[in-house]
Amino acid sequence: MLPIQILHGLVYGAVLFLLASGLTLIFGMMDVLNFAHGAFYMLGAYFSFSVVVWTGQYWLGLIFAPLGVGLMGVFVERVFLRKLHGLGHVPQLLLTFGLPIYSRTLLKSCGAQSP
Repeated sequence: MLPIQILHGLVYGAVLFLLASGLTLIFGMMDVLNFAHGAFYMLGAYFSFSVVVWTGQYWLGLIFAPLGVGLMGVFVERVFLRKLHGLGHVPQLLLTFGLPIYSRTLLKSCGAQSP
């Protein structure tokens, strides 16, 4: 039992390290506090699932999901984050905390249910 708990602790520590490294990389290169990564992953999964359901083609979903998420990321960066860039980190933090809440609510209103 103890080796399994040690392994789980190491895996959890590795996940936290990857999360912290990604946030540090984005903050260091772009000077943006972005906590909306999970929301973009969720949108990518929803885009991919929707394309597969509509067309029945897995490969089309695999192609269009990154394109849709990329366009959404460009939209958020150009419309929202550029305006907040000179105002400090707190408005960026509030925006990127609110984006996952808004996107989850938007997907639920479109008919997507959480597992």
